[in-house]
Amino acid sequence: MDTIEAINTRATVREFLEIPLKEEEKKIILESAIRAPNAGGNEQWFFIAVESKEKIEGLYKLIIEAQRAYYTEMMKTPLPKDILEDWESRVESGLYKAPFYVAVLKDMRTRYYNNSEVEDRWAEQSVAAAIENMILAAHSLGIGSCWFGVSLLREEKFVEFFKLDRNLKLVAIIAFGYPKKKSLPKQRKKGLNDIVIRI
Repeated sequence: MDTIEAINTRATVREFLEIPLKEEEKKIILESAIRAPNAGGNEQWFFIAVESKEKIEGLYKLIIEAQRAYYTEMMKTPLPKDILEDWESRVESGLYKAPFYVAVLKDMRTRYYNNSEVEDRWAEQSVAAAIENMILAAHSLGIGSCWFGVSLLREEKFVEFFKLDRNLKLVAIIAFGYPKKKSLPKQRKKGLNDIVIRI
């Protein structure tokens, strides 16, 4: 798939088939991550591939808990009861359940600079670029993905689940799998004239 086509046709997938990804596909997705641009060439990223049935089940429960917190605690206007109930029924049908997850972390175990605050921000930028690479690589293979930043709403539970070193900082969980149905890209609310100035 052409790069521009991949960018323009990618869409978030939330319902996946129960078909395992091929090992070669997982490798391509993970290798694409480490080809991302990264601050100082320091590669301050770390990945946990979650593929065993037991770990997937445990992680899935945490993702649902975090997503529920988003809908009921994070949003300025929580979801109405009927919509939340509909979402809960979709969860029971396997919403967000994927055959492969990747936990993406900032690896701050080695420091390269004097300004730790800026270094942390640079590392997060590097990790975000790695995530985008994985998502686009997956899409080019016909594999869907869903980016769960909501994991940060229950960060301490994810840290416990993964038994993380305190210098490995969770950024997101990404779900990967073959889509149950085709997802179409959403139209953007803002056009270039709304968000770009030329000087």
